[in-house]
Amino acid sequence: MTTIDVHAHLVPAALLADLAAGRTRFPNVRVEPHGESHVVSFVDGPPTRPVSPGLTDLAQRGAWLGEQRIERQLVGGWLDVFGYQLPAAEGADWAEHLTAAIVEQACEDDRLLPLGTVPLQDPARAAAALTAQRAAGVPGVMIATRAGGRELDDPAFTPFWEAADVSGAIVFLHPGFGGASERYTDFGLVNGLARLEDTTVTLARLLYAGIPARYPGVKVIVAHGGAALPYVLGRLTRNHLLHRDSTADPVESFGHLYFDSVLFDPSTVEFLVAKTGAGRVLLGSDYPFPIGDLTPRAVVETANLKPDERSLILGGTAAALLELS
Repeated sequence: MTTIDVHAHLVPAALLADLAAGRTRFPNVRVEPHGESHVVSFVDGPPTRPVSPGLTDLAQRGAWLGEQRIERQLVGGWLDVFGYQLPAAEGADWAEHLTAAIVEQACEDDRLLPLGTVPLQDPARAAAALTAQRAAGVPGVMIATRAGGRELDDPAFTPFWEAADVSGAIVFLHPGFGGASERYTDFGLVNGLARLEDTTVTLARLLYAGIPARYPGVKVIVAHGGAALPYVLGRLTRNHLLHRDSTADPVESFGHLYFDSVLFDPSTVEFLVAKTGAGRVLLGSDYPFPIGDLTPRAVVETANLKPDERSLILGGTAAALLELS
């Protein structure tokens, strides 16, 4: 069995260097040195957090994969640099450039499998970009929970969901960094909780809109074990029974989702497996971030699971989704 990590992030070092040196130019993208790293800004907005060395260092990543006995890793970009703030046309060019750089970087280590990015601020352009990426052999995309001031259940995103459905794309759903209220400014709660709230609200909206059930060809993988969704599904169902005229049955769409294992607690993994079935849970790390699970096999291997369930989570289901031989 091949062990596959489905949740990791990467920023190509050459892309940052070329932009910082002016060898590559986008009107509304600025990359500046920050110590030994870089920061990125879009449309004269504030700079991102400094790019973590773990995002750019392939040698460090490769050593970690070996230490963790992980044979393949599905790598998306870093959401801070997806550029959803950009004007639509420039955003499409930026997404194409970033995706090409991620694909090129993945070619340098055959353990890596790239996820693209799309200009989600313009759903029609996002659909076209996804279609082109799938035609080029990219298995799917990583997207944020919102873009362009719209929720993912907005009818404007219909072209994107249709393109993902027709092409059988993986859509890795990941919370963004910004937008947390002042309640989350201390105790590290932006990472500890705000991201999970962001994901949970988006998932509730998608389920009530019936998006996953309507587009069954889309392989939606949700970060961080689905946040609070598995735990609150009963309450969402109760709410649906009170509002049948305006909500789809959330259980129907829930059954179409996949979830990573970034939960840290074996008993929580057991709960998720009981709720979804082992075939819907996939090994994830959130590499290289400190809030991630940087010994990701452990939580799966220590959970009270059957051998065949553990095998599915560690790589069996991911191999099927990625159509690996």
